Amino acid sequence: MSVHAVVNEAGSAGKTTTAVTLAALMAEANRRTLLWDNDPQGNATLFAGVNPMDGKTVAEVLVGERALDEVMVESVVPNLYVVPSNRTLHGAVVQLTRSFGGEQKIRKTLDSVLSDFASIIIDCPGAAGLLTIAGLVAADDVIAVATPTLKELEGLPNLERTIGEVNDAFDRRLRLAAVVPCNVPPASAGNLYVEGQEQLRTAYGDLVTPPVRRSVRVPEAYSQRMPLTAHAPMEQVTADYQAVYDYLAGRKVLP
Repeated sequence: MSVHAVVNEAGSAGKTTTAVTLAALMAEANRRTLLWDNDPQGNATLFAGVNPMDGKTVAEVLVGERALDEVMVESVVPNLYVVPSNRTLHGAVVQLTRSFGGEQKIRKTLDSVLSDFASIIIDCPGAAGLLTIAGLVAADDVIAVATPTLKELEGLPNLERTIGEVNDAFDRRLRLAAVVPCNVPPASAGNLYVEGQEQLRTAYGDLVTPPVRRSVRVPEAYSQRMPLTAHAPMEQVTADYQAVYDYLAGRKVLP
């Protein structure tokens, strides 16, 4: 069993879509999977078809008001379970900031369910605040998501530094396991994205997965509150994510 933090520091790169879709693909491969929504926006929760209820979200788990099994629910995809989130997580962050060892709360909470799942995916917020650090401390590895542009490429070294700082501060062996190029437009969009992908592969080599093309099916699926695998199973973007999953499975990153 492994815990994966899906991270992007620049925002709007397809982080949540990647977290939800990879989790759904694992679940559909008959692997019991847990998706921990660690973002107060709660987009992963909604994308997985779960309606978060006040009083039964990750916020209550983190402040010790509820046990994990009280809030964990099965999604619209069999074998995919979700720890839901919503804006109440903002309040939990305030309490965690004031408490000793708040950064290790997720890690300690997951200890009780590690043997129950084949894999756990944590959808981290875009900013490198306490919630992201707590997600990294809980994880075994990091799956970074990036659009192949200069802004995104500049964010990856920052993420690597953060990983190093987490390892030093919390005696972890966290590693960058993959970089997923997302929202990649067609070649006709210009050389900017082509050059960006080349720079990405030059810098990160085999860590770079097959690309995920930009698709209108993503916002459609989100609006329908269904993962891509359920909303658009035959679309190219879903096939792209299947190729990413197969690549990561082949490299033993995902089961």
